[in-house]
Amino acid sequence: MEINNLEYYDLNAEKWWKSDETLYLSNHLNNSRREFVTSFVPDWKGIKVLDIGCGGEGDCESVAKLNAYVSGIDLSFNSINIAQEHAKKSNLKIDYRWGVAENLPYKENSFDIVLCFDVLEHVDDWEKIISEAYRVLKKDGLFLFDTINRNLKSKFIIIWFLEDTLKYIPPGLHDWNKFIKPQEMIDVMKKTGFADYLIKGFDLTGGTNLKTLRNLVLKDFNNQIKGKKCSLFEIKINDDTSVCYIGKAVKLVDNN
Repeated sequence: MEINNLEYYDLNAEKWWKSDETLYLSNHLNNSRREFVTSFVPDWKGIKVLDIGCGGEGDCESVAKLNAYVSGIDLSFNSINIAQEHAKKSNLKIDYRWGVAENLPYKENSFDIVLCFDVLEHVDDWEKIISEAYRVLKKDGLFLFDTINRNLKSKFIIIWFLEDTLKYIPPGLHDWNKFIKPQEMIDVMKKTGFADYLIKGFDLTGGTNLKTLRNLVLKDFNNQIKGKKCSLFEIKINDDTSVCYIGKAVKLVDNN
């Protein structure tokens, strides 16, 4: 079954903050992303941050609570509405906007940090998004991202296992052909002008070995029999980039 990504997020926008829904898993992922990000950004106070593809969940709010100036942009109009409503209830000032990542509505040299998580593997022109991130970053600004490697292992883990079998992810949400090999990412960042890049594994299944996968299946099936929701999988930041990976790059030259 094929799902239009934008349609899925628009139709399910109200589920971003419901703990028993799939979209809420993004908060689980964000906890591990922050482990990686914090090693480069120990203090967020006064920093201008842009979250590309922010959706309606809590990463912008987490950064805003650390006294950063936060902007979030997403193509899903309904998700932006949910994000705005939740930020208002939380007494947080966040500049949420509807917009296209390939054509960001911000001036050059506007942000100290650009976040781009769970986005690049869903779009048609990810190279353009890299270029836009570079454009809106200030000199010495950080680009922080994650995405999915393109190989048979990622097809098995993400598409067949996590989507079609366990249904941790809605079946059809990912297109394996849009996954990006780490070297492709490095080549594009280098061509764009980024430097000082680092890529690490964003390991969702404890080394993606057969024993771990088997245990995940058995644990999930046992939960289903007992009427419980699926268990949250462990995430590790390591050197295994064979499925998912997370990274950073620095803009060393401004646009002027």
